[in-house]
Amino acid sequence: MTMGLSRATPTPMPTRTFERKVQKAQRNRVVAAASTSDARQLRSEPECRNLLVVGPGVLGSRVAVGWLGKYPGAVVVGQTNTDASHKGLESLGVYPRVKNFDADDATAGRTFPYVVFSAPPSGSEDYPGEVESALKYWDGKGCFVFTSSSAVYANEAGEGCDEDSPVYEIGTNPRVDRLLKAEKIVLDAGGSVCRLAGLYHSERGAHKYFLKTPKLDSRADALVNLIHYEDAASLCVAVLASKSKSSVFLGTDGVPVTRGDIAKLSIESGVYKDAISPEFTAVDGPMGRSMTNPSTRSALGWSPKYESFQAFMTSHGAFDTYSPRYKTERPRFLPTGRPHQ
Repeated sequence: MTMGLSRATPTPMPTRTFERKVQKAQRNRVVAAASTSDARQLRSEPECRNLLVVGPGVLGSRVAVGWLGKYPGAVVVGQTNTDASHKGLESLGVYPRVKNFDADDATAGRTFPYVVFSAPPSGSEDYPGEVESALKYWDGKGCFVFTSSSAVYANEAGEGCDEDSPVYEIGTNPRVDRLLKAEKIVLDAGGSVCRLAGLYHSERGAHKYFLKTPKLDSRADALVNLIHYEDAASLCVAVLASKSKSSVFLGTDGVPVTRGDIAKLSIESGVYKDAISPEFTAVDGPMGRSMTNPSTRSALGWSPKYESFQAFMTSHGAFDTYSPRYKTERPRFLPTGRPHQ
């Protein structure tokens, strides 16, 4: 995953050098083929659409693909901790760099009108500090998006929850503290926050954990709020494009599902052949939240492709671009890495 600033003092590179350096990623773009001249033309216009993705893992790489699909002439840079995923990122049309990039890197000394920070807290000892460092790459002209979590909301007794519901007080939970402190840094700087519910796709998420665990010390009737990775990415793209400043958005499909039903629907889909039906042993504990996001949908004109987890498992047949059944003529780059939340 990606985060942080270079320790080297950046030395700006000539524009032509930068453009030559990104040509390889531009040629490999699979979402929308944009020529180098297209990219030059867009970068010379007042409205520059270049994007920095800090943490181009499962979510961040999907945001990059969505942005390139919307703005084919944009240059997208993906900042990672190591170079392990760089060939894969190049295949998506993303120019990769490590967080401790050299002073002669093609992107050194550059800021970006659009930045999304999608690296998980688990990848850093000082998460708020990493987010603050990433803000230095933003020129303030477009939008900075920080992907947070709906875990910051305090209500867990099964009641309704939306964008304006109260959040935990600082000091309640160390994990939540990191998120809230990072959120404040972003909002104070004019950036926006996307609080995301539980992320999943066909091969990753709560359902995959449930189906391989015989016993779970949790309530079968507790509510879980979810959003598919593709929908979370499209939400981030919509927020970036909106140029929203100091705003909070909530990413959820708006259809809570119980833990028991997550397991039941997954098994009944027939997709997961080695699945076991877990036993939920707890009878007490938090009931979770019933989340909706009407303000987010209204402000952005956004709605999820996968309207609920039930619909994903039934109407969509648990099939998406992450599925082993997905056929493509080109090799796919499917990042793994740490869970986002």
